[in-house]
Amino acid sequence: MVWAWQLWLSPRPPHRSITATQSSFTATGNSARYDVLTVPDGLWGVRETHYIDNPRVKAGESGPPLHLHLLQDEYFQVEQGVLGVILDGKEHVITKDDGILCVGIGSRHRFWSHQSAKESLVFRAWADPCKDIDHILDVNFLRNIAGYLADCHAAGLAPSMFQLMLFYYDASSLLCPPFLDWMPLWLLTFVHYVLAVWIGAKFLGYKPAYPEYTAKPRTD
Repeated sequence: MVWAWQLWLSPRPPHRSITATQSSFTATGNSARYDVLTVPDGLWGVRETHYIDNPRVKAGESGPPLHLHLLQDEYFQVEQGVLGVILDGKEHVITKDDGILCVGIGSRHRFWSHQSAKESLVFRAWADPCKDIDHILDVNFLRNIAGYLADCHAAGLAPSMFQLMLFYYDASSLLCPPFLDWMPLWLLTFVHYVLAVWIGAKFLGYKPAYPEYTAKPRTD
């Protein structure tokens, strides 16, 4: 239950779109589509399509902000278009001819459709360990953050940094905004814990996941 004073301090969308049962879901302003891939042996993957004619894609805003993962390597393989990647302060331009890009644990990175592209960006992404266990980057993390951001956009609300940090922290990941870039990893982790758990969850009443966005865990 969210109290009126919590809504006053930190407004949130009046309703959440139900996307939990959908095999694909969209990003803010329909700038990108996420298709959940069925992979053998209980692994997961996602194919992202970033539409070149969308204003957010043209502006390089369809990808996530700078962040890192504490427990997983992340992998990208371009199928079409051009993927721009910032990896530990260096920019890379990736096409399908470059094979699989591995972003290691602790590497600060972000990605977007590169401005040199002549067509929509399509790539596959996955992370290790890929199985559905708690508190790692998985499809439900992507569903929750995409659903929340899309609902905020539709309602004309600015997303809450505390909610975003809680999503990331619960997935053993950290945001790396410029004003925190100087922090060593241990301090950045502690700051996320305070802002995400103590302020975001305990004080403001945010959740690390919502049933409207979250697919049911597999039972097989």
